[in-house]
Amino acid sequence: MKTVAEIRRDNLNTLVSRAGSLAELNEQLGRKRNHPSLGQIRNRSDRGNGTFYEMGDKLARDIEEKLGLSYGWMDTNHTPDDWPDDNIINLKRINIQACCGSAGVQNYEDDAFVEQIQVSRPWFQENISKIREQGYELITASGDSMEPTFRNGDLIVVDRQDRDLKRDGVFCVLVDGDLYVKRVQRIPGAILFISDNSLYRPFEIPLKEVEFRLQVLGRVVNSMNLKRYD
Repeated sequence: MKTVAEIRRDNLNTLVSRAGSLAELNEQLGRKRNHPSLGQIRNRSDRGNGTFYEMGDKLARDIEEKLGLSYGWMDTNHTPDDWPDDNIINLKRINIQACCGSAGVQNYEDDAFVEQIQVSRPWFQENISKIREQGYELITASGDSMEPTFRNGDLIVVDRQDRDLKRDGVFCVLVDGDLYVKRVQRIPGAILFISDNSLYRPFEIPLKEVEFRLQVLGRVVNSMNLKRYD
């Protein structure tokens, strides 16, 4: 199975072939024709410290946006002639547990990446956002603390660009290194974390401790709920 880095390099080669040359692709991306970074990624050039040039998330999303490709297109296997369907959007599903540690969320391009899930553009616009297509990821709900809103195994859509706790909402957060999906509310002097399942008691973090105890991964905007028929 190819890593995300390998898939992105294959897709970069496809983009270069379609553009006609690396210089032409750089120009399409608004770069100088002789900009070196894409060539270094294609050739997997040595950085000089035992590591190699690879394409990160930021560059992959930037290429997709500037070329009008759907979110996640760079992370999905394609044949050279497989040009994207304008009505399809790819959502990245990640195992966020795989990249959470004492230092917060680490790079998850290989270990935590699970798959791409395709949704139609009309469905995306109706259920997630009409404003933008960038910055949304899927995680899997674990446990019963947010039932009946989210059930164990449901896919949750997280807006990774919305991390502002100034307004109430449901957020994916790291608290003291532990991962939670909770309803978050600001109260005088603290931030309150509430479970929708009444069996779980709320807890709070004083505002003076937020900086070193809390990391916000994103706002939960929707879910793909599993239906049970047993």
